[in-house]
Amino acid sequence: MSTPLVRYGQLREAAAKRRAALALPRVLVHISGCGLAVGAGETQARLADALAARAASLGEVGCNGMCYREPMVTVVKPGGVRFTYGDVAADRVPALVDECVLGECPAPRAHADMLIAVDPPRLGMRKWDDHDYWRLQHRLVSRLCGLVEPRDVDDAIARGGYRQLARALTELTSDQILDEVRRASLLGRGGAAFPSAAKWETARKASGYPKYMVCNAEEGEPSIYKDRRLLEADPHGVLEGLLIAAYTIGSDRGFLYIGGEHLLAHDICVVALEQAYERGLLGEHILGSDFSFHLELRMGAGSYAAGESSAMMSSIEGSRGMPRVKLVRSAERGLFQKPTNMNNVETYANVPVILEHGAAWFAQTGGPKSKGSKILAPSGHVKRSGWVEVPLGMSTRTFLYDLCGGVSTGRPLKCLQPAGVSSVPIPEHLLDTPITNEDYEKAGLTLGSGGMVVLDDSTCIVDLMRYYLEFDWVESCSRCTTCRVSNER
Repeated sequence: MSTPLVRYGQLREAAAKRRAALALPRVLVHISGCGLAVGAGETQARLADALAARAASLGEVGCNGMCYREPMVTVVKPGGVRFTYGDVAADRVPALVDECVLGECPAPRAHADMLIAVDPPRLGMRKWDDHDYWRLQHRLVSRLCGLVEPRDVDDAIARGGYRQLARALTELTSDQILDEVRRASLLGRGGAAFPSAAKWETARKASGYPKYMVCNAEEGEPSIYKDRRLLEADPHGVLEGLLIAAYTIGSDRGFLYIGGEHLLAHDICVVALEQAYERGLLGEHILGSDFSFHLELRMGAGSYAAGESSAMMSSIEGSRGMPRVKLVRSAERGLFQKPTNMNNVETYANVPVILEHGAAWFAQTGGPKSKGSKILAPSGHVKRSGWVEVPLGMSTRTFLYDLCGGVSTGRPLKCLQPAGVSSVPIPEHLLDTPITNEDYEKAGLTLGSGGMVVLDDSTCIVDLMRYYLEFDWVESCSRCTTCRVSNER
């Protein structure tokens, strides 16, 4: 009998064969919004010229979170050994190609510090866990970021992508999936931290057809960028979670809504959706099952307000992205006045992790309410800027000093600004606050979507607050009097 799991096994075997046919060494440039900003595009172009007519192939992976070392390049040698290099400016490409890609040197002789890590570890060479920035993380949803090639669904499948979807369609009922997500205590990762299982159950029980799924990737708030990095690096991990949620709720259609500024994430998702349809992972009778699902990609026009759920639904419907008066929950009457479930990118990406490892394993990490991991985006006056996935419950002090290396300027810390414009700053005396929604709330803070701007004592808080007020004033949708009038005053 050809079950979805059997079909998936066939799909994975074929994907692995296609991947094995690629020429080695394979040179992978870490292409992301952050990398392109510091010259990754120029590095990629120089590599394309240097590798032309050579016995090597060129590809792309996304950012692995070490933005402070970009541009980055990974070289995969025969046998699967991966050498990852940082600070690979375009003028360093000839030495990298001659000595490391085509030669046997682990790092260019003139730039030995370029080598970040070797995987699997080799005697005398740095491995990933030698870096505090890596070792202290709890990489669940980001585990394939920087490894999987986001424009190649075969790479995702060969690494186990979509297996939990196949398992769900073969072995699990929607009740069992919902119970697993509930026992895992998965909270929304978009800021509101609403229990995902409760939201799914409301949409599942609501009357009306069709039922819609929405993935919120608008992400228009200052200093928040983790969702687009996930989409740039591992779009299929997000799609798999969305599909499992859709199967659980009983939905057969949905929308992936990406902010208008996130052009690279949009382009990668266009390719990801096309390839998922080609492999039978989207569309009718997915993996030969009775479950069908169609996903459309929508792009915003740069409106911060459109990140609010009801405003996003208005935008998808073709109207101005304005919030609605919420007399009825969107899970009961949302998009096109039909039952709608909306989660953000990181939330959906957690779903395959929970099914793979189990709710009990997932819930071992975290606080009383906040379980699992959280992606944070350190920026500002910090030594190791980028994005990290930390275990919930880690102290803010450990995050700042041990994981991120502390203040980059050598000056005293003034504060951290979490959650974009949505929270008050974190002063020095609150740094021992555990990173959970409940502990931050108790301290009068907001964890939100995970921004963490580090500010030294040269920062003028008055100027910072003025900047945030100006942002609110410009981006206000003017629906609410308190926002419209107060910001103007």
